Amino acid sequence: ILEQRGETEEALRIRKEEQLPVYEKLGDVRSRAVTMGKIADILSQRGETEEALRIHLEERLPVAEATQDLGSLSHIYFSCAKIRLDRGDLEKGKIQTIYDELAKSFAINQKMKRVDGIAYSGLYLGQVLAMGGKSEDACEVLEIAGTAFMEMQQPEMTEQIKQMQEQLQGRTQNDT
Repeated sequence: ILEQRGETEEALRIRKEEQLPVYEKLGDVRSRAVTMGKIADILSQRGETEEALRIHLEERLPVAEATQDLGSLSHIYFSCAKIRLDRGDLEKGKIQTIYDELAKSFAINQKMKRVDGIAYSGLYLGQVLAMGGKSEDACEVLEIAGTAFMEMQQPEMTEQIKQMQEQLQGRTQNDT
């Protein structure tokens, strides 16, 4: 609630000073990792992207890999890619890293049949593929994402994806 109200300082304090010590004392590694993810999300919103990425990659990822927690792995990969996109890493030549993270998130969500994850990771993956000049692959991924948005009853997002596909198909036809 505090985070939604924009009171990020107090939300961070509660997570760091009240929640984390309890999980650490209990030895609850997974709950600690989940809380660290929430801390990273707040930091990312505040523009503290280096620390947010560090938390995702150094504190959350090893726990998720060790426990084979697919939901957390998908969220970590997606969050890292989103942070990198938001801070302009695409223009800094980091397209491969972003692509790899989104592709992993998308694949995991498909394996889990998690519609919301398929929709959003597919949306971003399709856009990154298009930026990398892979229009046909982008259209395929966007088709899957569009179907997921339809299942979620989000017609605006479905329409947005259709428009992206039409633009990409127009580019592909112009290139031939």
